[in-house]
Amino acid sequence: MLIDAVEWLGHSGFRIRIGRSTVYIDPYRVADGPKADAILVTHGHYDHFSPQDVERLSHERTLVVGPAAVAERVTGRALSLRPGEVTELDGLRGVEVRAVAAYNTSKVDLAGATFHPPEAGWLGFDLNVRGERLYHSGDTDVIPEMDSVHGVDVALLAVSGVYVMTAGEAAEAARRIAPRVAVPMHWGGDDIGTEEDARAFAERAPVEVRVLERAA
Repeated sequence: MLIDAVEWLGHSGFRIRIGRSTVYIDPYRVADGPKADAILVTHGHYDHFSPQDVERLSHERTLVVGPAAVAERVTGRALSLRPGEVTELDGLRGVEVRAVAAYNTSKVDLAGATFHPPEAGWLGFDLNVRGERLYHSGDTDVIPEMDSVHGVDVALLAVSGVYVMTAGEAAEAARRIAPRVAVPMHWGGDDIGTEEDARAFAERAPVEVRVLERAA
């Protein structure tokens, strides 16, 4: 099962083992690990796009995939995607990525500005691994674009509130998406989100939930 290949690296970071290949999503302050064949970055905020982590986890053939504002800052192989666009990951046979919109509808700063505005073109990812699908929501609220990932095998959903979905909102996202397994994320870092948020999501979500331990 695809979920068995997924390792949580803290906050919104994940490592996915695909045969002999390794894909990272939003690595941030991660321990050393296997070099990446591909790194997917949802957006340019520092706790999702860490150039230091990207550089440390990369080799000469690593492909970094993200929105244009991320891809243009990468030294090495990079590919920019907009919501709705699809690409096959070079060198990973049978592995395809579709970019999904990720944005706020109700999370604003003290000046009333949206933390993750829709016009920014920031992303979640629908990763198809030889027929099994994994959705990483990115930083988002519950949005209509989630309908396009209904029925995925694994959904990685932000749960901390403030900048992203609360545990209750993430439970509603899980209801709409109906994944086989949901995993709470956007917690466990030094910024926002706690294990209590993850457990609250697990109690409310109408699907199987796995609260992952941070990988060594």
